[in-house]
Amino acid sequence: MTGCPPPPGWPWPGDTELAIARKIAIAYREHLRAMARDRCDALDDVMRHYGQTWMLAKPVLYDDTDQVTTAQAAELVSRRPQVIRKWATTPHPTRPGEMLLPRFGWDGRSRTYLAGDVRAAAAWVTTHTTYRPHPG
Repeated sequence: MTGCPPPPGWPWPGDTELAIARKIAIAYREHLRAMARDRCDALDDVMRHYGQTWMLAKPVLYDDTDQVTTAQAAELVSRRPQVIRKWATTPHPTRPGEMLLPRFGWDGRSRTYLAGDVRAAAAWVTTHTTYRPHPG
């Protein structure tokens, strides 16, 4: 991975190269599972044997009311920490006076957010693919 920005037209502009690759792999896996569930399960077993389970469905790690740090928020929605910080300083386009991602508090020196707010911000950005946070 070279750290290059996402390709033009990629619907999630904050994704890292790893996040892009994973989303593509997961999409292929979902289609394989829909077409040949037994073959997908067999391949899942092989990958599990090699210690690779990232592509499998994961349990929810955080309830909506849990506080998460910037790094945890970024991992939660497969974005870079810089994107999380940008969302926290970007006014919400349809809710005047609110930020796209409201800040919640602090955990030591780390800013915290509510996991539900992080998911909501990511969902909003994902469904409004033409949206771009203000530069800065």
